[in-house]
Amino acid sequence: MTFTLYHNINCSKSRACFDILKKKKINFLVREYTKKPLSILEIKDLVTNLEGDKKNLIRDKKIDFELINLVDYIHKNSKMMQRPIFYNGVKYIICRPPEKVLDYVT
Repeated sequence: MTFTLYHNINCSKSRACFDILKKKKINFLVREYTKKPLSILEIKDLVTNLEGDKKNLIRDKKIDFELINLVDYIHKNSKMMQRPIFYNGVKYIICRPPEKVLDYVT
């Protein structure tokens, strides 16, 4: 199974999640989505297969989710996407706190 960490190097939680995976010697791919933006199809897959409330994908809690298209919003505002996000091959998980990632690698 291929694991992927959707990573923002400027985010302390994302860096902590990265470090946890490295220390546990978990093989994973790193997707720096701020350097190579996610496609609409990738975002749709993320939204569809996210564990938990989709509203948690956006860092700005003042957004009116009734008025926005979540996929389009993330595509245009990738820096507003919550991080880190870990993909275990089945689900996308927002790893807050970063240690949450350990629940999905075994």
